[in-house]
Amino acid sequence: MPFLLIILGALAVHAALARARDNSSVFDFPEYPPPMTPPPNQTLADSVASLPSNEISHDPALRNLKIHFDTGKFGPPVELVHAYFDFWPTGVAVSSNGRIFTSFPRGNETFTLAEANTATTEIPFPDQDANTPPAFANTTNPGFSISTEKLILVQSVVVDGKDRIWALDVGRPRVNGTTLMAASPGGPKLIGFHQNGTRFTTITFPAGVVAADSSLNDVRIDLRGDGFAYLPDSSPQRPGVVVVNLSTGQSWRHLDNHPSVTVQVDLVSFHNGVPNYIHPPISPFAVTAFNRFAVDGVALSPDGEFFYFAPLSARRLFRIPTSFLKIQPSATNPNAIILANQAVQDLGDVGSHLNGLESDDQGFIYLTAPEHNAINRFNPKTGMIEPFVRNPFIQWPDTLAVASLKNGGNFLYFTCNQLWLSPDYQNGCVHNLPLLWLAPRVDALTL
Repeated sequence: MPFLLIILGALAVHAALARARDNSSVFDFPEYPPPMTPPPNQTLADSVASLPSNEISHDPALRNLKIHFDTGKFGPPVELVHAYFDFWPTGVAVSSNGRIFTSFPRGNETFTLAEANTATTEIPFPDQDANTPPAFANTTNPGFSISTEKLILVQSVVVDGKDRIWALDVGRPRVNGTTLMAASPGGPKLIGFHQNGTRFTTITFPAGVVAADSSLNDVRIDLRGDGFAYLPDSSPQRPGVVVVNLSTGQSWRHLDNHPSVTVQVDLVSFHNGVPNYIHPPISPFAVTAFNRFAVDGVALSPDGEFFYFAPLSARRLFRIPTSFLKIQPSATNPNAIILANQAVQDLGDVGSHLNGLESDDQGFIYLTAPEHNAINRFNPKTGMIEPFVRNPFIQWPDTLAVASLKNGGNFLYFTCNQLWLSPDYQNGCVHNLPLLWLAPRVDALTL
């Protein structure tokens, strides 16, 4: 068992370099297969073989019969680039010079924002001091965390179009690795770092925007105009989207409890063919459907015109024009909430519950498909889901990060966290270690 954990824990996918279309900086992905070939609805993972001798009768007419089967693979090869042995990652981001930044939920972890310094180890970013708050528990308000400029629990990390690092601190550490503390104002924050570790901005949120039981999950940055950040609040109690004006630091909410951001209460997810339920390690130890996580994965279209999003505990993809999200609800804009709710577009069923989303400069939206050990993509031009890569080693793909490297590589990085094997789902037992992979991607992302 330890050997199996080490092998699984080390996986990370490295995207193969996409085939050059011409001498420009735009690359064309060698599709597997090109769109609409083979015919629609034909599986890409086709093969035929004779069954093993112990799986057929002795009838000679059946002995050499070729049986169709699913190979479990399609798309380009994947490459392991990093193994997490100490902490469990939730976020990953890659700069143009190839630096890999990652984040860890805070339980007993000594740091929550890090950089990979070898293929199997990480060091705190920007340093250990920034990752060491004076305390976690609020002594004057039991059950709450504290307000501090230090990093408490970084859920997500991204790199923007200027190669700067943004860290989303949810401000809610886990007590003994189980219960999340409630947040205090000043704990949840969005922090910007230059690559040298210098902090260039810290944006906090009023309690009316990020409540004590909010669960900020991810972030996407758009530097056009004033600059905006979009953050999903995955809390089942108050799901919605937080919008931040990066110039003013003001923030507001949209889509609160809209059907597009809420959980599917009876969702049963399947992993490696096995139905999955939550077996929590805390009282009352009640088994439930996979219904904990509201809006989770998010992506921006390359022109910044659309915000794509999906609940983790559901199998549908949605989007909304960002023009509606950028309007702050107020006495000046009293209809902003109604208009935003009406502007949501349901893009349909995607065949798997979704975790991470990402986009490229051709407009494709990459969709993790944990139930299929795959990453697919949504094509806005056709409205269809297209296959991208599938591999049995892709065990619960989580965070996606597009990177166009200065040395010429164009990659889609993704973590495999094997979440359904974690303690929250296995009655406190740990059956896995997470991985970071790289897979071929389409074109260089431009923001």
